[in-house]
Amino acid sequence: MRVLLLALSLCLPAWCIQVREAQLGTEAREGACALTRTAAKVEAGAAQVFFRLVTRGVSPGDRLRIEWVTPSGQVSTYAEYDEMPRASELCFLSVLPVGGFAPSTQPGEWRVRVILNGAVVHEKGFELAGSASGLTARVAEVGEASLAIDAAGITSETSINIARYTPAGGWTYITTALPDRQDGTRVWVKAPKLEPGEYLVILRNPDGAQSLPARFVVSTGGGYRMPTLDGERWRVSQGPYGSYSHWGRALHAYDLAPVGAQWVAAMRAGTAHVYDLGLGQTPNRRIFGNYITIDHGDGEYSHYAHLRTRTFQVRTGQRVEAGDILAEVGNSGYSFGRHVHVHVTRAPSVSAQSVPFRFDDRPNVISKALKPAQSTAKASKPTLRWQGEAAFAQWWTRLLSVPAGARSLAVKLGWEDRANEFDLYLVSPSGRTYRPESAEGDLRVPQPEAGQWRVSVQAVKSGGESSAFWVEPEVTPARQ
Repeated sequence: MRVLLLALSLCLPAWCIQVREAQLGTEAREGACALTRTAAKVEAGAAQVFFRLVTRGVSPGDRLRIEWVTPSGQVSTYAEYDEMPRASELCFLSVLPVGGFAPSTQPGEWRVRVILNGAVVHEKGFELAGSASGLTARVAEVGEASLAIDAAGITSETSINIARYTPAGGWTYITTALPDRQDGTRVWVKAPKLEPGEYLVILRNPDGAQSLPARFVVSTGGGYRMPTLDGERWRVSQGPYGSYSHWGRALHAYDLAPVGAQWVAAMRAGTAHVYDLGLGQTPNRRIFGNYITIDHGDGEYSHYAHLRTRTFQVRTGQRVEAGDILAEVGNSGYSFGRHVHVHVTRAPSVSAQSVPFRFDDRPNVISKALKPAQSTAKASKPTLRWQGEAAFAQWWTRLLSVPAGARSLAVKLGWEDRANEFDLYLVSPSGRTYRPESAEGDLRVPQPEAGQWRVSVQAVKSGGESSAFWVEPEVTPARQ
């Protein structure tokens, strides 16, 4: 009996964790870890799908990952939780953007997968319902009084419906019109001047055929620089529509994690309002922690959250210039790892609806990228080459099987357009992350673990909406 009790008290972390209240739904309550509408079947035009998970037994040092898996078995997006706090129970809420994004074109049986320290501890499935019609739309240009849309299946009788997202009322239609003119597959439609925000276009034919939503955003006038000091290395850990927490009012925010950096800087000049609340990590309170708001004097406000307490370098009412140091990057509030959360609003509250904004200097300071290696050795022909595309701050991911006993794993990343830059990451089956130690050379892992490795690329500099790259993984098998 004593032997049995001892065996029960000693268990692997992935077995000890308790998963409770795993739920899927289409609506959630902001500021809380709660769903307001559950669902096992989601239409392809839905704004998003939420996954709620309550866990027990997660300890500091554990690494949790929530993955959204397509019907073909590929990981569409994921949320990572790296620095677990001491808490008896934790609630996680992850989101998958659907309408207007790639998942809307991939109907079928999806899965949400929970991975703890490299082991799958829970899976839950749901159906993404929808069928392709002959109507498709993509917003190509936004003018002062018109939209240019690349469309297929459109006729002179196709109505073009434009809606805007508001947190209080969801999607609200603002105009419906017929095409104003057409040139091949591109059509123009008259529209009122659109304020900064998130919009969608839906095409409808008289026979009832309807396109999937095509999302687009209208950004502010710009003028924002990265919230970092020049020359420092940072990475974008979550962009707008991020599956970790960027939905609802925080939809258009960025999270930036330091890579050997420390200080957060002002993105634009203005008047500072500081809120050092003395907070540390609050895993069960979805709040911004210690933060600073800057009033730019033109109706726009920038916010800097999760700052480290007692490191603030400015005071309320102080004038700051772009690039001035504000405080140290921290892990306060609802945060699972050191990073700064930044967003822009048109109201002074940090909890006001975020609006899309642009980083004017984003190609210069975000991160170093792995460049193609220069070697005098005779190159061997790679066994595999992947082609990919990503826009600024977006991730691309593929899985790679490594057999038992492999001597090495080498991955090379490259691209043609020198105006672009990308970062490379490898994640082992046990959850360990590998990055190049410098901007030169291949990424090599001797004696890699056997199993499914994750190869991920993030765009950290992009000259356009989407930029192309290639990835060459090579596994050296065991000696025969």
